[in-house]
Amino acid sequence: MIITFIFIIMVLLGIILIKSNITEDIDVIGGIIEVFSLFGLTVSLMIIIGTHITANMEIQKNKMEYEGLCKRYEIVKSEYEDVSKSDVIADITAWNMEVYNTKYWTENPFTNWFNPKKIADNLHYIPLEEESEDKNE
Repeated sequence: MIITFIFIIMVLLGIILIKSNITEDIDVIGGIIEVFSLFGLTVSLMIIIGTHITANMEIQKNKMEYEGLCKRYEIVKSEYEDVSKSDVIADITAWNMEVYNTKYWTENPFTNWFNPKKIADNLHYIPLEEESEDKNE
């Protein structure tokens, strides 16, 4: 949000500098500011629109990946182990880190418009339970 506002302010600053007609150098500086800020604003708006258009697809993809990891974790915890525990734990840790990053950048005031809140709200951590195996008992 703040990044987009900065570009909007820069566009307005460029317009003011161009319209001021104080000197030719200030007009050139205003033009340069105008070009760069319009480019940045255009790219920002394209990213914002693109992420919000694909939000429902991203939610479905995340849901399927979450359910798959949960099933793999259930298999590892069962006595019929088909996959390596370290691989599953690494995949779940990577998933939890991705969930954390998405939630963090969605709440950050500089980047929250670039990350749809409904995607972050549909992400869930996969808890890794500590297995207490007391071999003495």
